[in-house]
Amino acid sequence: MATRRRLGGLICVAALLASCERPAPECPVCETVEVTPPPEDVSPQAFDLSQIAFSDVPDWRTTPVEPSVSALTAHCERLASRDPEEALSERAAYGGTVGDWLPACEILPRYIEVGELHRFFEDYFYLYAIETEEETNRLTGYYEPEIDVSTRPRGELTQPIPGRPDDLIQVDLGQFDPSLQGRRVWGRVDGQTLDLYYAREDIQRRNENALAYAHPTDVFFLQIQGSGRLRFPDGTLKRAGFSAHNHRPFGSLANHLIRTGEIARSEAGMEGIRDWMERVGVERAQEAMNVNPRYVWFGLSDITNPNEGPPGAAAIPLTPMGSMAVDLNHHPLGVPFLIRAPIPTEPGRAGDVQNLVLIAQDTGGAIQGVRRGDIFFGSGDEAGALAGSMNQPGEFFIMLPQPVDRDAE
Repeated sequence: MATRRRLGGLICVAALLASCERPAPECPVCETVEVTPPPEDVSPQAFDLSQIAFSDVPDWRTTPVEPSVSALTAHCERLASRDPEEALSERAAYGGTVGDWLPACEILPRYIEVGELHRFFEDYFYLYAIETEEETNRLTGYYEPEIDVSTRPRGELTQPIPGRPDDLIQVDLGQFDPSLQGRRVWGRVDGQTLDLYYAREDIQRRNENALAYAHPTDVFFLQIQGSGRLRFPDGTLKRAGFSAHNHRPFGSLANHLIRTGEIARSEAGMEGIRDWMERVGVERAQEAMNVNPRYVWFGLSDITNPNEGPPGAAAIPLTPMGSMAVDLNHHPLGVPFLIRAPIPTEPGRAGDVQNLVLIAQDTGGAIQGVRRGDIFFGSGDEAGALAGSMNQPGEFFIMLPQPVDRDAE
């Protein structure tokens, strides 16, 4: 008989305030707040986990797991410095405590040494299928773009890559309420009130604190992805990483262009939108981009390892095809997912159904739901083309270390 566990938790209002396309590394994995059960008069966000065997998943033994093991190794290094009694997540209690994960983390190097990576998951984890009445079921992809930039406006490189404005105020909510530890909001002072910052259309007119200059469409997609690699004229590569956002709601440019008849639904991918922007020119494209009031600011940093992606929400560099963004109101950072879905291997095609093991290491404002994942495809144009082709429902399975299940109902 399958083992079933009922999961519940409170929706954290601060998470909605602090969400973004690709959030800053606020290190939610480092929270030390004591776990408290939700009040009985609050409806939980419930779903079931039904235990299954790894052998029940088709092609499990040929599933590529090396990227996920690399990602999990980095996460284990963080867990080693935490109190074993801490909850892995404040909002997703099914993850158990840090101590539940340490035995698997400690033994992992031995399995890597002998090349028994599938055996590692089978020996130290239980596998669960997600059961939920929630209709959302979607796997998308994201990547780290690499774009040409200049230190001053020239040619088509006219749009500033924005650094934080001087009047943007950051508030660390944990200073006011320990249950909000690690959460941040940004706004502007209006008299004695902290108000929402300006929307995209108003910010565009200011053009202050430019980190570099790029093509307007590149800057727009950089803000959607949340980070990117900047290629300067002398060949130097820098990373523009998420620094803050204006807390305005995210508006879909693709949906707007489809709704207004500017493009067909088949042209709604990244390349199709880029082509449309090139056809209509900068002024009209900017007017359309303003339907998305959300605005992201960046900070510059060096790239020490070109094979690693930007830091995700866990403050750990993302691993191409080994890291995934999830809804942190439902799932803890660090949990391995086994997903089964059509995975593109060439641009513009859904690809064949494959298995991937992915570690939850990121989140995003558009990533909402129990069965909602955003796969990190890597950096550069090729990764971007594949990520833009990833938009499919899938099967979601969760791996939990065996100690976590000992108290299952």
